[in-house]
Amino acid sequence: MGDEQFHQLVAEYGGRVLAIARRVCGSDDAALDVHQEVFLALWKRRRSFTAPVNWNAYLYRTTVRKALEYVHKQRKEKMLDPEYEKTLSAGDDPDDSARAAELLGRLREALRKLPRHQAQVFILARLEGMDYPQIAKIVGCSESTARVHLHRALRHLAHLMRDVLEREPV
Repeated sequence: MGDEQFHQLVAEYGGRVLAIARRVCGSDDAALDVHQEVFLALWKRRRSFTAPVNWNAYLYRTTVRKALEYVHKQRKEKMLDPEYEKTLSAGDDPDDSARAAELLGRLREALRKLPRHQAQVFILARLEGMDYPQIAKIVGCSESTARVHLHRALRHLAHLMRDVLEREPV
């Protein structure tokens, strides 16, 4: 891949990568970091890189993987920070802020435990708002398989988060 092709790729897909990263990470700053990591990794390998058949799917998978890695790393760092508990309760109602932060953290943790295809389909369907034909194209499966992956992901997430869902009104 030449430099010009790389820059075209960033121009064409950069916004999409940023949007996916923002949804997975939950913040603009984190999304920018992930965006940079995705394209930096591609830049470093550009001379020997063989272009995939479907750039959309390749960049989606790479972005989700990098974003989940980023979230996991940030969570570990935050948990070591004594000020972390204070930041969770900085809203108007400390109890609501803490519960929301815990629920979001648990969801992200549960997503990391799902099989890759289930997590991808869940993120695309529930966070990105895509329909089954779009999901099937990106993930590289049939629409019915995408439906099965989403059904299994929802069932798996409900099991993983059962204790939180039982004690918290949704």
